[in-house]
Amino acid sequence: MQDEYEGLVEKLGQEIADAILKKEPELAKRARLIDKEVAEVLRQAGQAAMLVIFAMVGAQLTGEAQAAGLTVQSRPVITYNVIFGPIEVESPYLWKKGEGCKPVRDRMGLTHNGRSEAVERALTEFGIEDSFELAARRFEEHYGWPVDQSTVRRVTESVAAESERYVEHRLEEERKAYDLPLEDRPGVDQLVVELDGCKIRTGVLVAEEAVDGKSSEKRHRVIDWSEVRIGLATDLDGQEKEYVGRADTYPPIVRQLFSLAVKQGLSRQTEVIAVADGGNGIREELERQFPRIRFVLDQPHLKKHLYTAAEAKGLEAEPRKKWVEEKLELINAGKALEALEQVRQEYRDTSVDDLRKLVGYLEKFQDAIDYGKFKEEGLPIGSGEVESAHRYVPQKRLKLPGATWRPEMINPMVSLRVLRADDWWKDFWDKRASKAAA
Repeated sequence: MQDEYEGLVEKLGQEIADAILKKEPELAKRARLIDKEVAEVLRQAGQAAMLVIFAMVGAQLTGEAQAAGLTVQSRPVITYNVIFGPIEVESPYLWKKGEGCKPVRDRMGLTHNGRSEAVERALTEFGIEDSFELAARRFEEHYGWPVDQSTVRRVTESVAAESERYVEHRLEEERKAYDLPLEDRPGVDQLVVELDGCKIRTGVLVAEEAVDGKSSEKRHRVIDWSEVRIGLATDLDGQEKEYVGRADTYPPIVRQLFSLAVKQGLSRQTEVIAVADGGNGIREELERQFPRIRFVLDQPHLKKHLYTAAEAKGLEAEPRKKWVEEKLELINAGKALEALEQVRQEYRDTSVDDLRKLVGYLEKFQDAIDYGKFKEEGLPIGSGEVESAHRYVPQKRLKLPGATWRPEMINPMVSLRVLRADDWWKDFWDKRASKAAA
């Protein structure tokens, strides 16, 4: 609270208290409940204060326009939404030959059915946590006046688009530090990055085909899935985790991940430990963009491939488990080539296609599966951190039961979730408010 309002707050608080005590002299039984009534009184007082402020500033601006020779032509009343609720504001239109203005709109930024920064922030905060329907209900419960879910959707999606631009700009600015001389910015010795994807349901409304040359007004939703890739950068202890995320190909998301790593201390002398699964193109793109990198294949992903091959061999549950464990023991002991040769020989003997695939897989990643050595060095051997991040960064909001998203909204909404996860939320809103004030 600003110091200049301290006396006013004390006075207002005393007057409210006096009014409530006079109304209800015996409050012992309801003392723990009365704050709800005080909050409603304060909401209405805030609404009344904003009405007076807007009226007085509007009248001042109108007077300035009149002093410049403009004449009031009409005095329409608009409804503007502040955090305390909707208020009605007079928004005069003034004119003189060759010139017209609406000072309440043009200089105060008040438009009919417009919303203050505080309202848009509150709506967005609810809109990125719950369905838009539930967010509207929660807003009313917390702030004491209703909004409809379509408003929550429009505001949240609009702010989400801004957040996507903010994230892109911030990451590009962070990236510039990488080019500083090592003597000025030595960076950290080691960093860990992880990368993984998850599917988000999307839907597009498509018009039905024309019948007898007549276009149809009926539309149906075509369901698809977008892969959202989440990247994580952290120190070796996993204490300072930050995230990036996009539904995109590997080059853009790895570029973002590189910029995030720079923010975490990446320099030209930093060794990057990259943990990911064996998906096509992941390792290649990470190695292309990160100069000093050691790739670690996610161990659960390798284990999954081993089980697939064992099942293809026709092994039952216990023999299948034993076969996988034998191969993992060799690999963990630094004998990946021995495990590879065993699988290669079994393929020669059986021609099982999944064994052939496993041979290629082990050949490709034989230098990335020395798990025993990695553990001795204190390095991670699984991408569990980023897999967990999927649950609370994109999926907590975008994968609600029944949720279907327009494809173009995936990246903006993921950006909003990233803002929250990376603790960039306050900075985003501060910059947004400064821009609005300017």
